[in-house]
Amino acid sequence: MFIQVTAHPCYRIHVMDMFSRINFLLGVGFLAAIGFYFAGNYLIVWPLSHIAPNWVKPIAGVAVLASLALTVQILSMAMSNMMGVASYTDTDRAGALALTSQTAIVCGHAGLGYMAVAFFSEERPVTELQLLVVAALYVSGIAIAIQEWRQRKAEAR
Repeated sequence: MFIQVTAHPCYRIHVMDMFSRINFLLGVGFLAAIGFYFAGNYLIVWPLSHIAPNWVKPIAGVAVLASLALTVQILSMAMSNMMGVASYTDTDRAGALALTSQTAIVCGHAGLGYMAVAFFSEERPVTELQLLVVAALYVSGIAIAIQEWRQRKAEAR
């Protein structure tokens, strides 16, 4: 004898709301990290390796710590200033733009996961083009999510 237990409908809404919000914030965090990687690589490490090669490792370490701190600050601003992005209530259902945004961000996560597996299994080196494709997926997903949020705010007025 099997007993089927179903959750109350309001729990499903909160789970979907939480998934979309966490997915959005994870995308913002990874996009910030990728951006700091390119900024550190081309604005700090590359010029410094030509000027003072002995200082590259210590300054790169400080740059990594600073970029992590700035990523946390960016996520903090995204959580407070963009409170309604990727957050849906009973009356505001996720539409086609929201699903498109979430799909782009999930594809970015998949691309980043593929690169991580390739990096740790040492099959192929991770190229900067792969990082740019993942960053493009994150940018498109985040931009669509913000546009959808602004559209919902305008319709609510």
